[in-house]
Amino acid sequence: MKKRIIVMFCALCIMAASFTQGVHAETQDQAAAVQPLNTTMETAYELESVKLYDDVFTKESNVRYYRFTVEKMTHFDFNVNSDAKGEVRILNSRGHKIVGWPLRGKNRGFTYYNDDPSLSLLWSEDAECIAEEETLEPGTYYIKVTADKGKFSKKRQEIRFHAMGNVKPLEPYLKLNKTSAVYTGKKIALPKVKAIGEGAAFTIGNKKYVIKYNQVYDMRNNKKVKFIKNIGRYRICNDSFDLEYKSVGPGESCAVFTVTPQKGVLKAVKSKKRGQLQIAAKKNTAAGRYQIQVSADKEFKTDVQTFNTKKTSQTVKNLESRKKYYVRVRYYKNVSVKYNHGQSEPEPIYGKWSKAKTVVCK
Repeated sequence: MKKRIIVMFCALCIMAASFTQGVHAETQDQAAAVQPLNTTMETAYELESVKLYDDVFTKESNVRYYRFTVEKMTHFDFNVNSDAKGEVRILNSRGHKIVGWPLRGKNRGFTYYNDDPSLSLLWSEDAECIAEEETLEPGTYYIKVTADKGKFSKKRQEIRFHAMGNVKPLEPYLKLNKTSAVYTGKKIALPKVKAIGEGAAFTIGNKKYVIKYNQVYDMRNNKKVKFIKNIGRYRICNDSFDLEYKSVGPGESCAVFTVTPQKGVLKAVKSKKRGQLQIAAKKNTAAGRYQIQVSADKEFKTDVQTFNTKKTSQTVKNLESRKKYYVRVRYYKNVSVKYNHGQSEPEPIYGKWSKAKTVVCK
């Protein structure tokens, strides 16, 4: 097969990584000592404001973690070449899996101009270096790379990673005049969108076209919807198109809009038995789930008991008799997001807490 050399303009800065518990130190001496194609792991620095680096320490020699922060809606490419097969996962800031994909188990390494990793990266089309890509919202993320110990290549009986990251904020960057609304059961007005930066307009011939960011995609299935209504998360963006102006899906530049449940409502808080509380929340069909908190602290900062339930009632036991307790409730709904590599784990979307009720336990 004829090789096709592609030049990638992402600068990589290589540093040594320590997997001992402590603070990760980055020094010029460490970076200079690393040989790009003969290391346990390579850590990639992107030219933009986002960094990839080994930050979470582990005693497992076959597991590596990377942490990175996204400041704006971002197009994210990530690739790991490894001698072993395994899995790569994107985790959110709470450590929950967003999506994952398998390691290929074919580590052919990366090739740099003049063997200098700070210069542009080259690879041929059969070098197993095609990056996995996702669009990510602002926030902190982790990459977990796990190599299966029983699935090494025949060439090397060791885990040898080469990681490449490419993070690019989307242009133009979209800013909404409001990013959330409370569910009412009725259609919710589309927020006003401001496009910041280049790319909001284009010219073909002598005619100028201004892109309209007025399309709505439900993030649960990445399908276009006619309006915003149900509890969930939505992407506000334009339609992408080819030169014949045929709509083919959501455009690259998007902003996220969230519909939250209503504010929680407590119907009753009573103490009918010694050391117990009986709590009843008003039913909320749209959300379907209830988070109830009980605490002796009216600020709910210490001594808090939390109950997640699908039922509107909750009995709390083993409380102190004759002691004052504070109780509050909020509604929530678990919603997943569809990414390029699959469906994320469901994450709760919360409404506001109810006003706390006080009760003295029998």
